[in-house]
Amino acid sequence: MHIRKTFAALSLLSFVVINISCNNAASDPKEATERLIGNEKWVINEIDANDAPVFKDGKLIQQFSGPSFERYMENVKFNKDGTFTGYFKGETNPMTLKWKTNDKNITVFSADPAAAKGGEWTIDPTDVFKDVFSMKTQSTAYNYPQMTRVELKFKKAE
Repeated sequence: MHIRKTFAALSLLSFVVINISCNNAASDPKEATERLIGNEKWVINEIDANDAPVFKDGKLIQQFSGPSFERYMENVKFNKDGTFTGYFKGETNPMTLKWKTNDKNITVFSADPAAAKGGEWTIDPTDVFKDVFSMKTQSTAYNYPQMTRVELKFKKAE
């Protein structure tokens, strides 16, 4: 009887350790970069504005005030050449941006610096997992003159 309980406890512990190790966040920008470019396509799962969801699971969430996100990139891809391609919902031509790995994070920015309206997006390694990642920015472009914190949450395409 004691052997069964010990075996069950060790099995459960092994399952928890394996599950946690497979779902850990990237430990540094290099590992985060490998995860991002290692996936063929990422699809949008959620958009948060000032920490409140405004889009989730394919549906807009009505807000009483603040920005609305009726136009958003439905899917994105990180290419090894430093380009980031994204397709807005309902559009067939991609928007191409650039991305680079820095000492502390990854940034996504306009391929044409003169055309940059929304600024730069930041991806922290702690926000990159095997199957999901998020990117963040702050800007007055979404609800001028208020500063809006925006977080885009993507999941691995199935």
